[in-house]
Amino acid sequence: MKIHDFDLTSQDFKRDPRPTLKAMREVGTVFKVKMDLIGEVWVTTTYEAALRVLRSKDEFVVQPDNAGRKKMAGLKWWMPSSLKRVAVNMLTKDEPDHRRLRQLVESAFMQQSIDALRPRIAELVDKHLDGLQEQADINNGVVDFIEDFARPFPLDVIGELLGLPQEDRLKFHKWGTMMTQFSNLKNPLNILTGLRGVSKINSYLQKLIDQYRVNPQPGMISALIEAEAEGHQLDKDELLSSVFLLLLAGHETTVHLLTVGLYSLFEHPQQKQAWTNDWSKSLTAVDELLRFNSTVETTKPRYAAKDLDFFGQHLKRGEVIMPLLMAANHDPAKFDDPDDFNLDRNPNPHVAFGTGMHVCLGQKLAHAEAEIAFERLFTRFPNLEIAINRDEIEWVNRIGARAIKQLPVKLLGETG
Repeated sequence: MKIHDFDLTSQDFKRDPRPTLKAMREVGTVFKVKMDLIGEVWVTTTYEAALRVLRSKDEFVVQPDNAGRKKMAGLKWWMPSSLKRVAVNMLTKDEPDHRRLRQLVESAFMQQSIDALRPRIAELVDKHLDGLQEQADINNGVVDFIEDFARPFPLDVIGELLGLPQEDRLKFHKWGTMMTQFSNLKNPLNILTGLRGVSKINSYLQKLIDQYRVNPQPGMISALIEAEAEGHQLDKDELLSSVFLLLLAGHETTVHLLTVGLYSLFEHPQQKQAWTNDWSKSLTAVDELLRFNSTVETTKPRYAAKDLDFFGQHLKRGEVIMPLLMAANHDPAKFDDPDDFNLDRNPNPHVAFGTGMHVCLGQKLAHAEAEIAFERLFTRFPNLEIAINRDEIEWVNRIGARAIKQLPVKLLGETG
């Protein structure tokens, strides 16, 4: 079987994936590539193929042992037990374990109304915009949008949702930044730094969970401890991995949504102007940011549960397949003019949050964060500009995430 050579970590691909996606579709609906850590893996290039994998319950599974494999793709012998423990969560479970865990997490999540949280999200946006202005005053108007806003703001929101003590959030910011150093898996120092961040967060959450068992606090950690569905509760490891998943999924993905979203708005100034002239467009606008940018480029690995023919290819039991969400979201068979950035696109059935039983639980929260953040950012700083040229922007060279390393912006003063 031929292994096709597509570099999904190159600066050219991250800057503009559309030419590569077109070339991949020309190769076929499903074919093999080689990925760092995982090795040989089948990928899908169409919306239809992605949905078939993501919605399947008998052809594809997420637990390797249900496909005759001994270990999860990407987990290596040298990885510490702390990382392996938090890697086992509801996203890596098939039925019936997935349904049991999902029900428990959903029962806790539903207690946290996102609509009721919107005023607090707005307060947190304003708090971090104040910080953005303070940094700009120090640095001649130029700040790093990621470090000074896009990373700390969603971390504060997820901290609020989980019920993390306010005084610990700066530590979390530091550890979360360390954890993102997995961006270059070919650099051993980056891997060690990332693992240290995971270990720090892991140890802290274990202690916090123990404290909240004795002294419950408002937020999802206590809600998860108390959650019960059909006579089940989360055990110690399941509780830790669920909190870690909510922290990671509720933070890092939003960082990229905001950062690459800002970049794409400046790449399309007329679309940006139309949105800032009419904030009622926010719902469709954020959906288009999600579809067009697809900052979560792929799903987690799935495994063929049995030998099967799949869009003209023969997959053997246990082989790894990863639907490319980005390719699905740019499939011309599903979207009119998919390579155009259109903030009025409606309907917009993107799969940026996945689909099927593993669909992202926090999609409504991410949507609310992006809607509120962009409206208040551009209302306060309507003359905001990106402070470097497009070709100077450095992209994170990691498969699965479309992310920018730094994004200097110039505020150019506030509105009155």
